Order: sequence, then C-alpha cells, then structure tokens
Amino acid sequence: MAEREARVIEVIPPSGPELPGLVRLQFDPTGGCGRCHETGGCGGVSIAQPLCRTPKTLLIPDRFGVSQGDKVLVAIPDHLLSQGATRAYLIPLLLLFIGSGLGAVLLPLLAPTHWLMTSDIGAIAGAGIGLIAAWWQLQRSQVDRSISVPYIVRRLA
Repeated sequence: MAEREARVIEVIPPSGPELPGLVRLQFDPTGGCGRCHETGGCGGVSIAQPLCRTPKTLLIPDRFGVSQGDKVLVAIPDHLLSQGATRAYLIPLLLLFIGSGLGAVLLPLLAPTHWLMTSDIGAIAGAGIGLIAAWWQLQRSQVDRSISVPYIVRRLA
C-alpha cells in the first residue's frame, strides 16, 4: 500500500443523498517517500523535481467529512500502481514493436509491386499505427471506472 500526505484544498458537497462528497487534494511535488536523502534512498524525486514544479491535485470521495485545509493520509493499493505503469509504459511499447514488426512484414506483401514499398516503410507505418493504438488505449483506460481510486486513510493532526 503506497501512502502519501496531502492537503485538502476544496470540499465539494454531495450531489445526492446516497453519494459521498468529493474533496480536491493537493500533493507536495517534493514529497517523495521520505528516504531521498537517507542511505539506500533512490533520490527519484530529485530527478523529477525540475519536471514537476506545480503541485499535483486529485479529486476523490470524502468518507471522513474533512474540511478545507486539513492534512490527510491518502493510500492506493500496490496492484493499482503496477497496473498503471503497465498501461502507461509496457502496453504502448509492446504495441509499438508489434505494429512495427507487422508493418515490416505485411506492407511489402500487400502493396502493389509498382509502389516499391520496402520493409522499412512498413515498419515506420506499423509503428505509427501501434502508437495510435497505444494512445487510444491510454485514453480509454483513463475513463475506465472499473478500477478503484485512491482513498483517504485518516485525517492527520
């Protein structure tokens, strides 16, 4: 379970009697895991810091009745982290290689001979199709609500 501290910056009341309200949380971009400057720490947040200067926000259900300005501990199950990394990195890379391989093999066979298509052109076209498929898969996975979302574990003092 990955946990991280956040600050409540907005409270959105419930839209129905059975629904929880929502809260917008702000995460410190320099937070990391807390081991960055310790022996054995990876220092990964130091690498990302120039790229992520603006604080990150997240909208999640409010099950504790928190108020604006409260500090909370947010958790996300580990399997969701690996699932997100797979969707963001592994699947697009595989689609790129599969598209490139299929394009290199199929385009020269399917194109008319007077076009003089080489396997290189097929590989480039297939890689482009693979990247488009990867982009589509990422867009679709971002609106997929079947996966669970991070949740507030507790309010911090």
